[in-house]
Amino acid sequence: MSGKTVERISAIAALIILLAAWIAGGVRSKGATLERIGNISEEIVDVRQVGPSVYEGHRRGDAGDKLCIAVAEHPGYGGPVQVAVVMNSAGIIERIALVDTTDTTTYVSRVLDAGVLDAFLGTSASRPPKVDAVTGATLSSTAMIKAANKAAAHIKGTAGESGPVAVSPDEMVKAGLTAALFLAALLISSRFFRWNKTYARLGLLTAATVILGFLYGTQPSLASLALLLAGFWTKGLASYTALICLVLAFVVFFATKKNLYCAMICPFGGLQEGLGRITKRSPPERTAWMKWISRGFALTALSAALYFRNPSDAEYTPFGMAFSFIGSTAIFALTVLILVASLVVKRPWCALLCPATPVFDYLAFMRNWLTRGRKKEKQS
Repeated sequence: MSGKTVERISAIAALIILLAAWIAGGVRSKGATLERIGNISEEIVDVRQVGPSVYEGHRRGDAGDKLCIAVAEHPGYGGPVQVAVVMNSAGIIERIALVDTTDTTTYVSRVLDAGVLDAFLGTSASRPPKVDAVTGATLSSTAMIKAANKAAAHIKGTAGESGPVAVSPDEMVKAGLTAALFLAALLISSRFFRWNKTYARLGLLTAATVILGFLYGTQPSLASLALLLAGFWTKGLASYTALICLVLAFVVFFATKKNLYCAMICPFGGLQEGLGRITKRSPPERTAWMKWISRGFALTALSAALYFRNPSDAEYTPFGMAFSFIGSTAIFALTVLILVASLVVKRPWCALLCPATPVFDYLAFMRNWLTRGRKKEKQS
């Protein structure tokens, strides 16, 4: 069997696996709300829906002790954040829980550890507390607070229709600067650019590293791709910058047949390349086993994210730790390893494990395969 045949079989198998994960995830998510409410506490039993977003149950062993449960959601960084509020017969909130979120686990843990939801315990649903957002996890904490307030409003019966979430001026600026970076990449790569392309590319890479990396802490990732494919963006997002960056990266790729994002814009690529230039190292040769390892990691992570309907499941890159110091101990160790390795070889992460590389490889392979088939049809 030739290498080309293996590539084609693998490409089709990957498409089938992703489609199966997407369908299975959709089936799994049906009726998940009741299951999540049941997981809040073993004391709450016989939960049934009595109205839009409102449920009723009772305490285990006491059918007369009714509990009112309301569930509400608000767009977070990676999609909707869902919070459940449990009120006893005295009108006091006695339990509150984050029942579903697609935000990054580290940000969510930071908010929960700060006691944002705990502040609602013991208060009346008619007078919810005023809670401040957590610095460093503002979008996630704001989403939880607003979802909790919406749930309390459902219990009071004062919740109105949920309208579209307004995009803040800061997010508009982020989107504009992101688009400007891609326009600059298009200009530099074009035949109309008359100045030194090497220096221009390095200048753009430096600017993108500062803006997207250190200032905004955002980049297109497998989590962004899972967010796009799972359709969470249709329910609103607190920040569209990563999704816009992903879409622009694909648009530019299909328009130019070049992966300009990795070459000129990727912040973590810029950080590695900057370190590599200190020791003037060359990039490693990308062997076949390197390609298949990175493809396997990317496919596994993306399939899991689609099945569990959680884009953060697809995130295993060191980007957050490198620019925002967010991530697990394992990611911290991986980040240090990659940064040190950048002094030995040029862009080691890009060559070995970066999920962007196999994604663009896959798109290029499918595009070439399909276009060659059309050319043969025309020639015949």
